[in-house]
Amino acid sequence: MQYFRQLILLIFPLCLFAQDFSNQWTGHYSYFQVRDTYAIDNKVYVASENAVFIYDTDTRTSETFSTINGLSGEVISTIYHSSIYDITVIGYENGLLELVIDDEVRTFIDILEKPTIPPTQKRINHFFENQDKLLISTEFGLVEFNLERIEFGDTFFVGPAGSQINITGTTVSDNSIYATTASNGILVAGVNNPNLVDFNQWTTLIPGGYNGITLFNDEILVWENNNLVRRLESTVLTTVVTASANVIDASVSSEGLTVVTSNNALVVDSNFQEIASVISTPEDTFSLNSALTFDNNIYIGTQSRGLLEIDLNNLNSKTSVTPEGPLLNSAFGLEALNDNLWVVFGRYDVNFNPFGFGPLKQCGISKLTSGGWFNIPKDEVLGVTSLSHITINPNNEDQVFISSYEDGLLEINNNVATELYNETNSGFEGLLRLNGSVFDSSGNLWINHSRVDNGLKRFSPNNGEIFNVDVSSLNLGLNLGYADTVIDRDGNVFFGGWSSGVVGYNSNTGNLIQLSGEAEGSNLPSNYVLALEVDRNNQLWIGTFRGIRVLFNTSGVFQQSNPQASQIIILDNEGVPQELLFDQTITDIEADGSNNKWVATASSGVFYFSSDGQETLAHFTKDNSPLPTNNVRDISVDDSTGSVYFATELGLLEFKGTATGPESNLDNVAAFPNPVRPGFNGRVTIKGLTSRANVKITDIEGNLVYEEISEGGSIQWDTTAFGRHKVASGVYLILVTGEDQGETTVSKLLIVR
Repeated sequence: MQYFRQLILLIFPLCLFAQDFSNQWTGHYSYFQVRDTYAIDNKVYVASENAVFIYDTDTRTSETFSTINGLSGEVISTIYHSSIYDITVIGYENGLLELVIDDEVRTFIDILEKPTIPPTQKRINHFFENQDKLLISTEFGLVEFNLERIEFGDTFFVGPAGSQINITGTTVSDNSIYATTASNGILVAGVNNPNLVDFNQWTTLIPGGYNGITLFNDEILVWENNNLVRRLESTVLTTVVTASANVIDASVSSEGLTVVTSNNALVVDSNFQEIASVISTPEDTFSLNSALTFDNNIYIGTQSRGLLEIDLNNLNSKTSVTPEGPLLNSAFGLEALNDNLWVVFGRYDVNFNPFGFGPLKQCGISKLTSGGWFNIPKDEVLGVTSLSHITINPNNEDQVFISSYEDGLLEINNNVATELYNETNSGFEGLLRLNGSVFDSSGNLWINHSRVDNGLKRFSPNNGEIFNVDVSSLNLGLNLGYADTVIDRDGNVFFGGWSSGVVGYNSNTGNLIQLSGEAEGSNLPSNYVLALEVDRNNQLWIGTFRGIRVLFNTSGVFQQSNPQASQIIILDNEGVPQELLFDQTITDIEADGSNNKWVATASSGVFYFSSDGQETLAHFTKDNSPLPTNNVRDISVDDSTGSVYFATELGLLEFKGTATGPESNLDNVAAFPNPVRPGFNGRVTIKGLTSRANVKITDIEGNLVYEEISEGGSIQWDTTAFGRHKVASGVYLILVTGEDQGETTVSKLLIVR
């Protein structure tokens, strides 16, 4: 028996101590999709989709935990808090287990990486604490976790012949463990039985399928996949509560038993008589995942409205106690300008099909300002679905245009949706698959339109007039969809898509060009173009399904019979030339205030390159950063603050960058950190620069150690003398001269080695 036990124990506790990223990162997670709740003492512990918040009912404040604090970012299934050990326990859909102890996150991957358990059967369903043991109900069986020693114990496979079965919940009563299963009945075994790993020690009391179990007034209650809560007495079930719909959860508190259905939280007393009932109505709609009664309030965890607090004595008054954030985690499109960030959540699949993930949904719009989050609900976007791309009018930042990949062009004014341009009131025709757009210097909006001959349109916000550009003469292939649209400093417009390569349009001459094909064509690694960026040197960076290219002369390309894009060749660690981001799927490219490039990929996270792509300044992945996934959909850089925003399907992240856009004068030139203290190995940022300012750094004796022309509003210095060696301790002078040499300034920098 001892040998048998060793075979099935999770005997290797794989514990990882998570890193805190709060110094450089901010997580903008949505807490409106509540998955589970638990309350004890004066706190409500709330699991949202992939982050957690703890609501203090006394102070009415919340503390959040996310990937910024070390959580995995995976999808959460359940949450529990042990008041005895002061440990918050988080269970995940994929079997991951995380503990928050003294604000430190510890991650256990034992279940996640157990090879004998199928990946689809590792979900953690429920926690129950008994003495120093935490019983973990999973889709494959029961697992013990010792809360005192912070380690896994035995694993119990209790199905027929020791097979894996789905355990939905456990409780302990009269020295017996009771477990409900999804299809193998209610099981019982002695809690002190030393051989619980032997499936023969478990008895089936009643067959059937059960969704949960709890102990209420020393009575065992269970619920099946119906509207009944039933009391277990020996081997007999007696109905004690009949709910209005299928019961999905139940919780116990001093106020009574709270029975949860998808649209109702029903509170009953010890005699199972109704105390209160909170019901979803057409005027006040919600869908529930959990609910509990605590401190004379009902807390309902909704699927889209977060955690709502309801006074038991005033059921008509609902107060949201959810931390602020965007409406959803699945950010798809971003646009940042002057400390304002707009976010949309529409989407399409790899074939530009907005129906590829199921029926279209109205998702609303979110906006982050210096004062916090502002959300436009889904019922206030004029019925528009599949919002995919955002463009802020640079001449009127209160006016925003959002493309829909199904319904047209939505106009927002002063945070209110005011107009929808479609085939009934504008020149948009056919399938309204609108996507990438950009303003020109005259205030016109250029926007691509997929699956029609007039694939590029110039829209006038002043009168709604549309000028069409017919691109049917080009070899655009199947043309399932277009992605990005950009404009260079000469007014040339470029866009790309599914099989089109890059299409260029000279708005002065009306000429069209196309970059497509590999070596014999335009040297693109793929004609599937997802991302375009015109950088501060007027060079066009092209992100494709299989790599990256650069067009160095955007204006001259219209005079070439066979325009060619260029590869970026770098040397690897062994000095061997290789292509930058070879075979990577590029989802977005953005140039920051220093003209360095942020590049998002579909599977490798985010890269940060020098302006020419020759140096990798940073590479952020799920493993070394708070990114919840390596599939990054979109990036937006706020030139006014240097912040860089990353959109993923599992959350929105902000990196506190230092590269800002160019200033109009040199009044605010500054270097940081200043002083540079011993042990600092990063780069000094010099900000507040005008465009193409000359920056010279000298020692106190006037010896030049660094010189650079700024491409944006800041530069970074690695504190070396032209890359040869670290400079010595001392005071260094930063001499800045404007491009026209009409303005100069001097700053000092102290370096202490």
